[in-house]
Amino acid sequence: MSRYLAVVSLFLYLCISSFANDSFEEIEIQKLKNQIKQLEKEIKQLEKQKIEKFKKETKQPKIGLVLSGGGAKGFAHIGVLKTLEKNNIKVDYITGTSMGALIGALYSVGYTPDEIEKLVLDINWQDTFNDSPNQADISIDQRSLMKNYNLSLKYDDFLNFALPKSLKNTQRIYLKLKNLLWNAENIKDFNKLPIPLQIIATDLNTGKSKAFNSGDLAKVITASISIPTIFDPVKIGDSYYVDGLLSRNLPVEDAFNLGADIVIGVDVGTSLQKKENYDIFSVADQIVAIQSTGSTKKQRDLATILITPDISSYKTTDFKDFKDIELLGEKAAERELSKILAFGPAKASDSKIQNSKKNFTLESVVISNQSHNPNHKEIIKTVFANSLEKNMSPDSLEDLMLKAYSLNFVNKIYYTFDENTLKLQVEENPTNVIGLGFDYQTDYGTTFSIGTDISSSGKFGSLSTIEATFGDYLGLDLKNFSYYGLSNKIGILSSLSYNENPFFLYHNRDKIGSYKSKVIKLEGAVVTQYSNLFLLSYGASLNYSSLDSEIKSIFDSEIEYSKSYGDVFFNINWDKTNSISFPSSGFKGDISQRWGGNLGKDNLNFLSSNYLLSGYLPITSNTSFTSKLFGGNVSGEDVLPDKYIKLGGISDDLSQNEFSFSGYYFQEKYLSSLFGISLGVQHKLIENLYLSLNWDIATYKYLDEDFNSQKNSLLWKDYSQGGGLSLSYLSLIGPIKFNVSKAQNSHDFLFQFSVGYKFD
Repeated sequence: MSRYLAVVSLFLYLCISSFANDSFEEIEIQKLKNQIKQLEKEIKQLEKQKIEKFKKETKQPKIGLVLSGGGAKGFAHIGVLKTLEKNNIKVDYITGTSMGALIGALYSVGYTPDEIEKLVLDINWQDTFNDSPNQADISIDQRSLMKNYNLSLKYDDFLNFALPKSLKNTQRIYLKLKNLLWNAENIKDFNKLPIPLQIIATDLNTGKSKAFNSGDLAKVITASISIPTIFDPVKIGDSYYVDGLLSRNLPVEDAFNLGADIVIGVDVGTSLQKKENYDIFSVADQIVAIQSTGSTKKQRDLATILITPDISSYKTTDFKDFKDIELLGEKAAERELSKILAFGPAKASDSKIQNSKKNFTLESVVISNQSHNPNHKEIIKTVFANSLEKNMSPDSLEDLMLKAYSLNFVNKIYYTFDENTLKLQVEENPTNVIGLGFDYQTDYGTTFSIGTDISSSGKFGSLSTIEATFGDYLGLDLKNFSYYGLSNKIGILSSLSYNENPFFLYHNRDKIGSYKSKVIKLEGAVVTQYSNLFLLSYGASLNYSSLDSEIKSIFDSEIEYSKSYGDVFFNINWDKTNSISFPSSGFKGDISQRWGGNLGKDNLNFLSSNYLLSGYLPITSNTSFTSKLFGGNVSGEDVLPDKYIKLGGISDDLSQNEFSFSGYYFQEKYLSSLFGISLGVQHKLIENLYLSLNWDIATYKYLDEDFNSQKNSLLWKDYSQGGGLSLSYLSLIGPIKFNVSKAQNSHDFLFQFSVGYKFD
């Protein structure tokens, strides 16, 4: 019994002790809560005293404006600035991150909110974010010889491969910013701007934020908006910098450090949100939000007044919703206006830079780079040579910088302008490329290509290409262009190739024969490039050609052959279009003339000429008028069947005498003479998605061959016409095109499809 009482006593003791401990903890927690309430009360009293103190003092409080990053959501900052200016609220300091850095810098150097709004509306954001140089600036020899691979990597002469740092280069963004900030070009100390400025970027090596208050303003802003993996990091000094929102998206403490008494924080950053479904953009927003949430909460608490526009329904990529986002910024600022005015109204400052861009005279160019090729500096100088000692505008300088960017060894090029001297800092990349290509066309089939372009730049330069093709048709192409000259070039083009191509015969609209053309060719030519306008080549080739049947037809005895022959050729090429796949402006053309004859006992001689001239005229920013003039003539004795003109399909290939035509199958018409016109309209529905309408008309002459199963046609008297509708998309694997067409003499609709770049 005593043992039982002892156990019960011990149990009761433990329960009482536990209860006592729990009571002690609750008492301590309550004490802390009371202390917090008391501190909050004291903070409110101090804030009230601070406001009253500012009201009584003769001097006005210094106001710091903090603009966060947020991509397109940053347009709300313009609405906030409009509200502040409308109420004569002077901003004494600005700090910004990412898009906030861009808007803040424009305001800091003297642009009004209305001027910033106009700039934003006028900027073609897709072109600005595009990382490619202008198509017309790339030398025409490179456009003619180098391939458009679906996937590619660059490598140097030591086979060191350069993996891409991101999806996009920031060169165009930087050059656009230099242009916009031109009148502050000589101000390197951001504290000396009309409104002192600090910009936040993230050091990629340490992950810590960096507050920039000096340097190349456009370059610092470019670093602050460089979202990792989307845009290249920017090298400043010995470090690489990326988007500031990763480390401090709302830099309130930096505004206090500048000297602000009160700080207005405008937070448009992406907040964490639970979603039922995610897409690629919402995933990106969420990742950014996760990364920036930690630092932003602390900065929001530090802000004297916090403005938070209701923009949760917009994404960082919604650039087209500019006006709606801006209005939400205005409304959010108006809601907090009474708190701001409680510190006392302040008259807006008039000490701003006039933003009418002044012209200048370019007297000299100084280049700093770390190239292993001493010729690269001379090549860059040729871009600016014709502009020395001439009156120039900031716009013309931007065009020259884009031309320099088009050089294949230039990765990025930065500049400063000091006393009429242009100082260039060049970052170079390897010039050799290895790539993979893919192409499919209805009726033609599928081909895959692997190749490399090896180039050496200088007064004595070379460009070599090696390409292997496999799939439905095989090929191997080795080319080398060795030249002398920089802007104007003259050189020798030599090539050795083996290529297979299809050749089809039709009876009415039925395919009655399928053949494979095989050609081994050794070619040499003198090539001249003049001022990047024309590429002229004159040369000769030796050929061994055969045509073998794949699907037997009743005309096999007349079609199949195996012959050797030589030819002499003259070609003219020019290309001033603005894009490889879907040009919207400019013109291009190809004219070819060939004379050939047999090398053996066969009675073979021929004269072949063809031409393809295309023009693109913009109607609106998204719509262009398209036109094409095409045709040719083939004559001679015992001309090889597959060397005649083929009409039909949805792509042109002058090397095979192939011309597209709405309503006809690939190679449906087999002709000795052709003259045609194509007129159309191309409209960009959304970025990279195009809708095209075209009407084709052509007059032609059939061969006097029985297997045509067609009546003879007279050139300039008889004609055919057809219309087509195309939906095209520029995808990551190359252009994709779906075409619906109908010919004049057919009641059937024809559906054709292609994907990838066509390798000639």
